[in-house]
Amino acid sequence: MTTAVISPPTGILPEISREEILRRGSDPSLILLDVLPRESYESGHIPGALSLPLAEVGARARQMFPDPGQEIAVYCGGPT
Repeated sequence: MTTAVISPPTGILPEISREEILRRGSDPSLILLDVLPRESYESGHIPGALSLPLAEVGARARQMFPDPGQEIAVYCGGPT
């Protein structure tokens, strides 16, 4: 699983480990975002993750996450 925490406005995408995601699983300040197609999300995803298919990010991300300082871990694979 590859993940990155988007940290605007620098554009630098630091990685976050699987262990860190599991450790912070109940941390409400971190949003887990699955960017795979909705069918993939429905067939299996990390518990608590939100679905926003990559094809929809440009159109819906600002609406879903209006706080530009929000910490978001984006992943493109199911639980392993």
